[in-house]
Amino acid sequence: MARRYEASQKHKWPKGFGSLCPAQMPSDVPQTLLQKAVQVPGMEGKLWAASGEWCFCAHPSRDDVWHGFPVLGGEVDERVLDVLETCGMLTSRERKQLRKQRELPKSWP
Repeated sequence: MARRYEASQKHKWPKGFGSLCPAQMPSDVPQTLLQKAVQVPGMEGKLWAASGEWCFCAHPSRDDVWHGFPVLGGEVDERVLDVLETCGMLTSRERKQLRKQRELPKSWP
């Protein structure tokens, strides 16, 4: 069964809170990220994806419907970064930059 992305208002501008998704992100990007997201051994129930200076985590909302949100690179578990780099979603340079990240980028590329 294919994964389907459904936005959570919790992570949307302007009234969301917590980890907000980029306001300028094109509407097709979350579904694309979800389709390429990977599961990390020992972290069941979560999917992970990366795109440049952004790292995203997705949680299931209900039967194969997921919602996602950005995570500060400096707070991402090394096991996640290992898998994302191994599967080609991150270069070693992007990984190093994410490890230093203490705030989310201001805009989507």
